[in-house]
Amino acid sequence: MGGPDRYTRSTILVLDRLAKDGPMSPQDIAKSCGLAMRTVTLALRTLQQSSLCKKTANLRDMRKPLYRASIDGMNQLKMNPEFLRSLANLQVTK
Repeated sequence: MGGPDRYTRSTILVLDRLAKDGPMSPQDIAKSCGLAMRTVTLALRTLQQSSLCKKTANLRDMRKPLYRASIDGMNQLKMNPEFLRSLANLQVTK
């Protein structure tokens, strides 16, 4: 799993949105977070590589995959004191 320096503010914002709101498409994440699609795509790629989110099939529209936060990855992340310290300095405004 990557270190806290690997996670940008937008990556953490996307992860927080997935953890709170459940499975979402990249378009829905971009709209709800006020981020560009390119930023959301990069954040999702980073989160997937770190096993913090998973891509799942959208049974309503197979062209739009859904992403969800990984429970196991989130639990491991919460036990990382460096990551928690980096969150203390994070200020996200919308």
